Amino acid sequence: MQKAHRHVANQRKDFQHKLSTQLVQNFGTIAVEDLNIKGLSAGVLAKAIHDVGWSTFLNMLAYKAANAGQQLVKIDPKYTSQECPNCHAIEKKALSKRVHRCDCGLTIGRDHAAARVILGRGLRLQARTAGQFASVA
Repeated sequence: MQKAHRHVANQRKDFQHKLSTQLVQNFGTIAVEDLNIKGLSAGVLAKAIHDVGWSTFLNMLAYKAANAGQQLVKIDPKYTSQECPNCHAIEKKALSKRVHRCDCGLTIGRDHAAARVILGRGLRLQARTAGQFASVA
């Protein structure tokens, strides 16, 4: 049994290395939610969170981005899956609702909408912090 667990762990680590390398090679800025992984891993999703190794993956992504001169931007995760990426209206919805429909006319998958919100917030945060550093220099 221990051999099987080690094999799965090695497969996960290999996948995480390959994916984090691919992301860093293909994107200059990577935006992620600044999740409280420790807090999430204490809830009903604990097994799933530990199984995918979020914390390990984010750490890999961070050090690879830094080594490549790329930027990893962590954004506040509040309402990322409920905010409209077009008009920024918040529509609270159950997790089971997988399509984002907004009064502004946008209809896309909930995960796609959340990804666009995360990227938009990340780019805005990057622009603000770059401006702060530029004014200090």
